[in-house]
Amino acid sequence: MKKKALALALCISMAAVMFTGCKTVVQNPTGTTPQVISPEVTIQQESKEEPNVINVSGSGEIKLVPDIATVSIQVRTYNEKPAAAQQENSAIMDAVIEAVKAAGVKDADIATDNVSLNERYNYKKTPAVVVGYDMVTSIKITIRDIDAVGKVLSDAIAAGATGTYGLTLTVSDSSAAYQQALKAAIDDAKGKAQAIAEALGVTLKPIPSAVNEQSSSYTPNAAYNMHTASAAEDANADVSISPGELTVEAQVSIEYEIDTGTNN
Repeated sequence: MKKKALALALCISMAAVMFTGCKTVVQNPTGTTPQVISPEVTIQQESKEEPNVINVSGSGEIKLVPDIATVSIQVRTYNEKPAAAQQENSAIMDAVIEAVKAAGVKDADIATDNVSLNERYNYKKTPAVVVGYDMVTSIKITIRDIDAVGKVLSDAIAAGATGTYGLTLTVSDSSAAYQQALKAAIDDAKGKAQAIAEALGVTLKPIPSAVNEQSSSYTPNAAYNMHTASAAEDANADVSISPGELTVEAQVSIEYEIDTGTNN
């Protein structure tokens, strides 16, 4: 009886050793090195190749004619007394403001741009002595009728303005033009990708794997320090303004995956 019990215990021990010593392997036909998770289980990962891609960039631009102008109008006066210089300057600037308003500029589009009062010296004497005061004021106006820019400036000069500066020509809304430029940039990039694929003898998947907007640009036309006081000599001649064109540009980068005919 004791011999039978001993034999049974020995069989159970051997079975336990055999069970704990075995392990399961999940095979992978690719032949890559198995990854051992535990002594009992091994997972062999499947390798996956990166897709072949073509990266291209594209640009598009839209031309616009400016429809808004901003400009600063200056009045400069001189007097031996500061109060007199200021009073004379204020009277002239009031006349200038009334002139530009009569030419179609609204109150909301007129803002004070600069006010300064400076001493004028006689440097021929030692030490230099104050001989008077220069009063300078300027307003910045927005002209929403591009065809009226010349008349507005001429009327301001006729009313006593001594100069203009910072003329900038722009558009009231460039968002629609940018959307058009963006579409043109995408079409440009798509055409490049198709040309490359044709030259290589490959086929591209129809939907890009990545589309990135790189940059956009829009620069108003500007003519700085455009002094036009001499135009006041002929009150019937408006200042000549040529608005030209503005360019709205968009740039994109697109990635296309080459179609290998396999389903990944």
